[in-house]
Amino acid sequence: MKRIALTAVAFALAGGAAFAQSTIARDEALSAKGSFTVGQIEDADVIDSANRKAGEVEHVLLDAAGKPTAVVIEIDRVGPDKKVVVALADVSVAPEPGDPNDYLVRTKLTKDQLANLPDWKP
Repeated sequence: MKRIALTAVAFALAGGAAFAQSTIARDEALSAKGSFTVGQIEDADVIDSANRKAGEVEHVLLDAAGKPTAVVIEIDRVGPDKKVVVALADVSVAPEPGDPNDYLVRTKLTKDQLANLPDWKP
């Protein structure tokens, strides 16, 4: 289990550098992940691997070709804001149970692992 967690963190750390030059998506109707749009994913609650709220999606990032590739997650914590990048391939999106107009983004990382990722700088 530790090996899986360490692999996920290492991948996320390496991926953060790859997204450093990404552009923030401005078109809320743009398809971001499966049938979900940028507008549906932005501001969605982020649920960690322990099924706890870890934060919320601040932005969807686009690659040079304009394809959505990652999300910026603002981590819930006391103190200054902490924003990190996680690849869209590493999250899942679903409607929030009981509220079909809200959405949840789930990650395989824990809140602590997310908090240990490098800070995202726009």
